[in-house]
Amino acid sequence: MVDMMLQSTKLMITKWDDCIKVHGRVVAEISVGNDLRGLSADVISRTCFGSSYSKGKQIFSQLRALQSLIASKNVLFGLPTSGLLSTRKQNEINSLEKEIGHLIWETIEERKKECFKEKSCEKDFLQHILQGAAMSDMGKDSSKKFIVDNCKNIYFAGHESTAVAAAWCLMLLALHPEWQDQIRKEISLVSPGGALDSHSLSKVKTV
Repeated sequence: MVDMMLQSTKLMITKWDDCIKVHGRVVAEISVGNDLRGLSADVISRTCFGSSYSKGKQIFSQLRALQSLIASKNVLFGLPTSGLLSTRKQNEINSLEKEIGHLIWETIEERKKECFKEKSCEKDFLQHILQGAAMSDMGKDSSKKFIVDNCKNIYFAGHESTAVAAAWCLMLLALHPEWQDQIRKEISLVSPGGALDSHSLSKVKTV
């Protein structure tokens, strides 16, 4: 899935290049944190959920809104909140959670239709969850909750932690330019148009 990750990263790098050009190639202010969250969202949508990135963007947007709403009150995601928040805020949280669940289920239904039409489906994260649910002895409602909750977890937890890890990596590379040189040299040895995978980029893997 390295190629998918590259597609996402190239979009971000192009955006940064354009920003620097606008400022005369001298100094440009770039919101790295926000862009890395966007990159993380794009990578997760492409690699875990197939081609549903447009739907993925909506889910991430709603999750960020939900996170902002509950963070100030120290309320854990998905746990009962009665008595801790005002009725209005509680209703907002319930509405957002319901909408997120609906968007995720729409993505799942689209995947099911695609797989039925093509008689086969790429074994990404979502497909493994669907197969796991199908092979279990859970009832229909429990199976749906299992699928949606797992998807919600990878969006909610995987998204933020990946973005933070990428930001930390960039900071360490800025502090250790000799590692930047090693990585550039390693990437320059990859033949143009050649397949990239983690085995051919050992130094990148180390970072």
